[in-house]
Amino acid sequence: KASTLTLPERMIGVITSLTITIPMEEEETFRAEHLPKLAEAMPLESDIVSWEDVREDVVPRLYLRKEEGELVAELRFGYGAHETRAEREPASVKLAEKPDSWTLTRIHRQSERELALYDQLKGKTFGLKRSRGKNLPYGSFLLRAKTHPYDFLTKHIPALTEAGFEIYGDKESLGKLNKNTPSISLNITSGIDWFDLDVFVHYGEQKVKLNEIRKALKKGEKYIKLADGSIGQIPEKWLDRYKHLFNMTKETEDGFRVRDYQLTMVDELLEDADEQKIADEFYKKRERLKNIKEIKEYPVPKGFKGELRPYQKAGLNWLYFLREYGFGGILADDMGLGKTIQMLAFLQSLREDAENGHHAAAGKKQAQTMPATLLVVPKSLITNWQRESKFFTPDLRILEYLGGDREKDVSVFDDYDIVITTYGTMLRDVEILRTYRFDTVVLDESQAIKNPLAKTSKAVRLLSAKYRMAMTGTPVENNTFELWSQFAFLNPGLLGNMSYFKREFATPIETKNDVETAKLLKRMVFPFILRRTKRQVAPELPPRTERIIYTTLDEQQRALYERTRDRYRGQLLGLLDEKGMDQTRMQILEGLLRLRQICIH
Repeated sequence: KASTLTLPERMIGVITSLTITIPMEEEETFRAEHLPKLAEAMPLESDIVSWEDVREDVVPRLYLRKEEGELVAELRFGYGAHETRAEREPASVKLAEKPDSWTLTRIHRQSERELALYDQLKGKTFGLKRSRGKNLPYGSFLLRAKTHPYDFLTKHIPALTEAGFEIYGDKESLGKLNKNTPSISLNITSGIDWFDLDVFVHYGEQKVKLNEIRKALKKGEKYIKLADGSIGQIPEKWLDRYKHLFNMTKETEDGFRVRDYQLTMVDELLEDADEQKIADEFYKKRERLKNIKEIKEYPVPKGFKGELRPYQKAGLNWLYFLREYGFGGILADDMGLGKTIQMLAFLQSLREDAENGHHAAAGKKQAQTMPATLLVVPKSLITNWQRESKFFTPDLRILEYLGGDREKDVSVFDDYDIVITTYGTMLRDVEILRTYRFDTVVLDESQAIKNPLAKTSKAVRLLSAKYRMAMTGTPVENNTFELWSQFAFLNPGLLGNMSYFKREFATPIETKNDVETAKLLKRMVFPFILRRTKRQVAPELPPRTERIIYTTLDEQQRALYERTRDRYRGQLLGLLDEKGMDQTRMQILEGLLRLRQICIH
């Protein structure tokens, strides 16, 4: 009775001749498991063993499967009807048995080509990486960190096929892709001073809220899972196209809420939405913002003592327009065009409107009580405002909130139409002033808050008021970041938060000369800035002239000036010697400021 002989691998190398007898019942097992190993280790002589050779071009194959929720792609190589696994050092010939026969197949491998194909998969082209540290066979690959499974399914698999790879395995296990092109439906409803946007994205019969698309995009994802388990692809352009809507408006349960002054944020959605159901009020306000030249006329107040030029009358109408819709704005006319007069005429109108209120009582109009307006101006302009008000609007009751003996009981503000103060006093008393709800806060020379991080800028944003206005003769378009600071006071949220504005507007415009971003910013702020130059509206006025007039200080004023000058000189000389110029700059500026103040009083 014959027995089966299986040789230990360590003995094969030293045996030169050996006769092997295989029992009939073990023949199939011997052919499949042992014969190819013996043939690779030593020459075989047998009248029943035959050979055939396979010399085919290698065909790379990838077998896809999921293990522990992760995609695994295993590389193998096909030679005709035969297949080999990837190896670190592939032999030039691999033996394989032919089923149900004593024929052995010699597969002549293209080893260099196999190694090149392996290296090709290691690169970034197909979104794969080697499975280092994983308990997987050699030749196994995983997805790269930035490769989404659906990107691999839709982009990399076609690229692999085009490169000559055959793909096997269950591609559906990666997810069922919804191949419908997404469409948008938009429903806009009106609130008090806002509009609610209910936005859905449709993939055929499946739909998802735009909020969910936003969340996916913010995570860097390009796909969204739909209710039926399928996967919808998010158009790449949406991240840039809707970024301002996503980042500068308030998110609600069903969509987004935009303030009346943010309606330009909806322009792209209106262009893209296939289905629209929009409140009439939205279109009215949107058109009004786009066509501010068609603002309706308002009468000049009866208590205004003077005559407004046509462009000044247009300025009054514009101020009324802003108030009607609850917007803040910047009156930015050139110096000398009468910004102060336009604002006084407007404030006089507010008083008269309150006196001739629209509350009916027994068929008669009833006067309304209106809170005071806070006017914040540089100290050097206090006298100018007092003089102009006395001449043009003598009926306005004005309280000077100034000096060390100022009344800090805000309840007295109700007895006045205007409370006038300086930026310095406002900063010191902001905790007191913020307890009063002003009708309007007006900032003159509003470039004083151009630095959004300065204490003064932060303080004015704390003031409580129903309406906010600003005036400046300095071109507000000179610096985009200064523009943000002023609108953070006037229309909070219009330009997003500071870091977003800097990244998406200031940097592209000022460092990259981004014309499209500049156009968008102009479109966003256009309705809220009224700037006319002297050449545009009053060419008949003579050009500005400057005269330097020297005056002599009186004896008492000169004595104070010299004492102050000598005191600072003594302090600064010592500081310069001790700390140097860089650490003494603020003290120098303080000394110059004090001397200037003495001279102008």
